[in-house]
Amino acid sequence: MLISNSTQINVSSEKIWNTLKSFRGVENYLPIVTKSVVEGSGQGSKRTCDVSIGNHSFQIIETLEIIDESNHTLTVFLNEGPVQIKGMKFTFVVKSQGENTSEVTINTNVENPDAASMAKSIFSMMGQGLKKLYE
Repeated sequence: MLISNSTQINVSSEKIWNTLKSFRGVENYLPIVTKSVVEGSGQGSKRTCDVSIGNHSFQIIETLEIIDESNHTLTVFLNEGPVQIKGMKFTFVVKSQGENTSEVTINTNVENPDAASMAKSIFSMMGQGLKKLYE
């Protein structure tokens, strides 16, 4: 089942694209991430995120698998994390909707209903976090 979330943001697509492809500072737009550390840069770089949800704290380790500059698309693989999302791939697509308007779409394919629920929540938080960061 495809899980997808799209968010309109009043900022240029280049600004959003540069934020996402840097793979740095995810805690600035995803409130459940309290700290992130990136090793390397560009495709193949790894990010370790300290996550806190309610009384639960854990780490997620991700790899930036694909960066497609021409289509403003990137894919992140979740190497380590909660069982519901471990092994998933999240794809981000940034599209210009005009001079200072963009659409960010985040999607993944899931089989487990618990994973679908968690992915929907994360995607919504991330879209709203990017919106808050830039508007």
